[in-house]
Amino acid sequence: MNEEDQDRQLDALFAQARSLRPDTSAAEFAFETRLLARLRAREETTSTQGLWAMVSWRLLPFFAVCVVGLTLWQSEIDSETDDAATIAGLNNPVAADLWSN
Repeated sequence: MNEEDQDRQLDALFAQARSLRPDTSAAEFAFETRLLARLRAREETTSTQGLWAMVSWRLLPFFAVCVVGLTLWQSEIDSETDDAATIAGLNNPVAADLWSN
């Protein structure tokens, strides 16, 4: 019987909660205006991040050309260094034997 009494009390509480309607008129007042203001504020804060993302993606070809140019320049310097080492006899085993004797 105790469970039936608890069920009746619970049903009564649910019925009372259903009958009470909260006043939402304050939340409904100018809802669209507040929503649009919040969306615009969010857009303004992310616009600077979007600007940097757009600029960096547009500069990507320039940076790719720079990387390729630096790679070619480094390979040219490396080949010149190898040529100079060969001329000096550092990479030549015969010249190394001559110097060691």
